[in-house]
Amino acid sequence: MQMRFGTNHALAMCVASVFFCSSWDAKAVERQWRLGADLGFAGVSSTSGVVTGLGGGAHAAYGLTDSYDLLIEADHTSHPLGSNLPNARITSLGVGAAYSLDIVQWVPYFGLLLGGYRFDGGAMKQPIYDFGMQFALGFDYRFSPSWSTGLQVRYHTFSEEPFSAHYMTTMFRFEYLTGW
Repeated sequence: MQMRFGTNHALAMCVASVFFCSSWDAKAVERQWRLGADLGFAGVSSTSGVVTGLGGGAHAAYGLTDSYDLLIEADHTSHPLGSNLPNARITSLGVGAAYSLDIVQWVPYFGLLLGGYRFDGGAMKQPIYDFGMQFALGFDYRFSPSWSTGLQVRYHTFSEEPFSAHYMTTMFRFEYLTGW
């Protein structure tokens, strides 16, 4: 069987070679601020299974280097319980650091945050406060020097029941970048 190398193949090879052989500037820089808003889904384990809900928040990140960021994340989620109970609500505030792999416009990262939580609603008579950890995994897409969007998944664990009470958030993020 004989393969023919036509014009379409040559054009495809040229486009691929320009894409793969080009050197694009990295987008992250030291002392860069990223300020943004989050909107997404959450799930928390309970005695009756996983209770899902919606939430949102705000975040800020400061570029210590082009790879390491200082993070501040605040979220609030609401979980309908039904049965004439008010929604269960979880509010969190975490501070931590993240490591980013700055790859052209797509920037994957992972991080660790420590912070506090407030639980209220549902069958609780009073709010409960706890300390916890958050493991973050996400990616950003920088579509201009000043704007990016992304997706972040965070696993939260608490000091009262470490790694046994599960809380996950998946947030779509939109952010403004300044200081570059």
